[in-house]
Amino acid sequence: MYPPLPDLSPEIAEILRAGMAIGHNQSFALVSGRCSAAQAEALHRLRESRCYQPVAGSWKEFCPQFLNMSSSRADRIIRCWQEFGPSFFELHNLISISPEVYRSIEPAIQNGAIHCNQEAIAFDPENSQKVLAAVTELRKSLSPKPPPPPPTVEDRLEALDRTCDAVVAEFHQIAGMMCKGAARSRFEIVLNRASAALQRLEMDLGIS
Repeated sequence: MYPPLPDLSPEIAEILRAGMAIGHNQSFALVSGRCSAAQAEALHRLRESRCYQPVAGSWKEFCPQFLNMSSSRADRIIRCWQEFGPSFFELHNLISISPEVYRSIEPAIQNGAIHCNQEAIAFDPENSQKVLAAVTELRKSLSPKPPPPPPTVEDRLEALDRTCDAVVAEFHQIAGMMCKGAARSRFEIVLNRASAALQRLEMDLGIS
């Protein structure tokens, strides 16, 4: 049973009921943890329209009470819907694929099917093993990205120069916020420690 809804426009009430119905779908919320494309779209509409507000103070409160999930999980589902559309959910309900893996093989997914070895394998339950095999093969065929080259000395010096500017600016800002007392003493200790460390470094490097 849904809680009674306040007076709402028919469109808002429809969105709210559609979203709340997700929480009553036990196979989605409690058993398999999977979500159809239609359910993901309903979550997206529900959050963006803010029509949950008549029954909950916030999205964070609404999700566990009415959707049987945390708001962070609902947001992850919505992000997948926004980035990938229905195909992600169709495939995920067959082989429980992660967003990262889906992203890597997305070019091979078209029109509700995965294309591998010149064959289009439709996202049907009877094809789940073939789909899994295709995903595995596609992942193996992807050449790993080479690691980025290590930063050069010049790159590191530029980063160090920016860090020095930020440290000096931070000292100036903190000094302007204080007058005296324990905070002032702590500030002077930190400043003297930094100054002494730099002086020792100059001596170690023979810099006059």
